[in-house]
Amino acid sequence: MISLDNELLPPLGTFKRMIDVIPEFICIKKPDGTWLEANQFALDMFGIQIENYRGKSTEFLQSHLTAATIHRCRLSDHEAWEKRAAVKTVEEIETLHGSKIVLELVKQPTFDRDGNPLILIITGRDITPHKQKEEELSVALDLLESVLKGATDAILILNTRRECIKVNEAFEKMFGWTEEEFIDFEDEPPVITPNHLREASNKIMEQLQEGTSIPIYETQRIKKNGDMIDVSVSFSTISDMEGRLMGFVIIYRDISSQKKVERALRESEAKYRLIAEHSTDLIAVIEPDGKFQYASPSYSHVLGYSSDILDCSLVDLLHPDDTEDLINCFTQVLVKKQPFQVEFCLKHVHGHWVTVETNGVPILNDHGRVESIVTFGRDVTKAKKTEELIRKSEKLSVLGELAAGVAHEIRNPLTSLKGFTKLLHEADGEIKGEYLRIMESELNRINEIVGELMLVAKPQAVSFEYANLSEIINSVVLLLETQAIIKNIQIIVKMEKDLPPVYGVENQIKQLFINLLKNAIESMENEGIITLELERKELAVQMTIQDQGCGIPKDRLKTLGEPFYTTKDKGTGLGLMVCFKIMEEHSGEIEFSSEEGKGTRVEVLLPTHPPARPFKTHR
Repeated sequence: MISLDNELLPPLGTFKRMIDVIPEFICIKKPDGTWLEANQFALDMFGIQIENYRGKSTEFLQSHLTAATIHRCRLSDHEAWEKRAAVKTVEEIETLHGSKIVLELVKQPTFDRDGNPLILIITGRDITPHKQKEEELSVALDLLESVLKGATDAILILNTRRECIKVNEAFEKMFGWTEEEFIDFEDEPPVITPNHLREASNKIMEQLQEGTSIPIYETQRIKKNGDMIDVSVSFSTISDMEGRLMGFVIIYRDISSQKKVERALRESEAKYRLIAEHSTDLIAVIEPDGKFQYASPSYSHVLGYSSDILDCSLVDLLHPDDTEDLINCFTQVLVKKQPFQVEFCLKHVHGHWVTVETNGVPILNDHGRVESIVTFGRDVTKAKKTEELIRKSEKLSVLGELAAGVAHEIRNPLTSLKGFTKLLHEADGEIKGEYLRIMESELNRINEIVGELMLVAKPQAVSFEYANLSEIINSVVLLLETQAIIKNIQIIVKMEKDLPPVYGVENQIKQLFINLLKNAIESMENEGIITLELERKELAVQMTIQDQGCGIPKDRLKTLGEPFYTTKDKGTGLGLMVCFKIMEEHSGEIEFSSEEGKGTRVEVLLPTHPPARPFKTHR
């Protein structure tokens, strides 16, 4: 056994001067664990500040090593002597300033020729930066693995030879191939690119290798079961710290559902465009400011305009009198996002006006705002003229029937007047005054009857204004009372006090009530009672006509208002058609209920202000 006494110290002192300049950990221990020598790097690492460290074990040295670290060092020293071979350990040491360093230590035992323990040489190096990079790499790998696992898109990672080195779970679900099948294939490798797209795919990979960036594009790929799917693909490269190409990342997103919706949308758009292109209705897509986005060919047929209609606004074609109504409709659709119905006149390319009945529907964007309005219109110019002719025809028919009653009613007072004229020659002063009073009364009655007849017959400009419904009802009753008296029919009028005026066209309202009351009189054979009731109903006035006539069969209630469909032997059905049209123009409501043999009840509701609610009919 070689003695390590003071005779070896001078050589060791020379040795220390040599090892102090080495920037690595060097320490020499005796078999009993006491320090024989160490360089300054080792002393600094362990924080040993005393000069006389030689001959002392680590436990008795003043340092900043923890008890746990000292214990591990002693165990690794013992392990090296026991194994009689080098032992590698890693120790995390806390410095004097509180920071931590990581030392990688190699403990090499030495023995003399007889195999007796000589010295334990401990060398080491600071691997703190390396350890930090390993930890950062480990975190990065864990993060990458987490990203790959949590990604909903399919991810394929290739090396520079375009061999698969990694796929995520989403890839396996999308294409049906597992990572093992892609990496450790025994036969032919899995293929996800269709034959007709392989050349394009190879060109993309070549461009990537040359450093060219590839934008996301849409294509198709094949699943393991052979199904073809639509995908969007993005490519990127993987490079090392020095910029050398190491591989490729390809990300696939399944857009089959989106493509299916797009194809269905295109097919649907093509179908609707086909319908619009061949429809006789005026179909248009209009921007909120009134400018045309689309106009069907029917605009050319009806208004004479060609494609240049898209360069103008709907207001440019609109009749000046209809501008306010259309602006109100557009305001309603933009603010309330509700459909509308309106009737207005558009200017024909040759200068005359075309009446169009139009429905508008708002189209909302993803934010709930109106981005356009789709309108469906039809030319009702001829229909309006026909309705006016029918109304005039019906009015003449009513006047003709009234003429007989009026003639009878006028003949009675005329007979009286003729008789009183003769009596005046023989009467004294007092009786003469009474005769003149009666004669004046009869003349006034004749004047009222003729006046009412002229009011119905005289054409009037259609203008909406407030009208007194009580006065209208009284004048209609006066006009038809003679016809009722002839059939021994009593007309009873019940009115609520202080009825508000209704908003409408007085002449049309009067024609409405003449037609309804005349129908009630004609439905009764001989004698009976017709009751007219007027009462307030919220923002309207309701008039109810109840007769004791023959009634209307249930199957015919549904057809009321249709022209030339009537329950009368010589009727035309135009009277009720005119009534329904008048109610539509006044945005009112009319409802019929009847029972055969017991009579018919008609309820008419007229607004007391310019109404916004739609026209309703109940039969």
